[in-house]
Amino acid sequence: HPRTVLIEGAAEDLPDLDYPAVVKPRFGSWGRDVVLCRNRSELEQALASLASRPWFLSGVLAQELIPPLGHDLRLVVAKGTVVGAARRTAAPGEWRTNVALGASVSRASPPPVASKLARAAAAASGLDLVGVDLLPTGPGGFCVIELNGAVDFRPAYSFPGRNVFADAVAALSGGSGSLGVSAVVAAS
Repeated sequence: HPRTVLIEGAAEDLPDLDYPAVVKPRFGSWGRDVVLCRNRSELEQALASLASRPWFLSGVLAQELIPPLGHDLRLVVAKGTVVGAARRTAAPGEWRTNVALGASVSRASPPPVASKLARAAAAASGLDLVGVDLLPTGPGGFCVIELNGAVDFRPAYSFPGRNVFADAVAALSGGSGSLGVSAVVAAS
């Protein structure tokens, strides 16, 4: 996980950060209010701009920037099992990989190291269903960028010959797979 600090209070109370840094809400989605700050002045400007947001009262996170490679992996973990995965590729000119910001989604077969990291992050969170966003850090390496307890996912997250929704339901209900559950999911 990138080095992360919680910022609460006035600009004069800012911690020392390594730049560039990413500023984002503690609880958010779709890349909203996520800002890249290259120096302290940009951080102060970002905080002044974000201070009027209702969520700002709970503080803002500042994270070390993991150098963007233009894509990430989102793995969907249900009860300790990776039931789906997708590669999200940033829109042209965008450094964030949020679909709401124009990123494209394609099927992915995560390497074992990514699956192991996602399962460990899910276990640490205590969540039964979670999306684990991993940024590549170079050949074979990944960094957990965030966990999504209200994860958005779609059919493209399905593994070949599988149904991610049915597999998630099966894992959560203690079932043995998507057979039988897929009819219920397809009907809904």
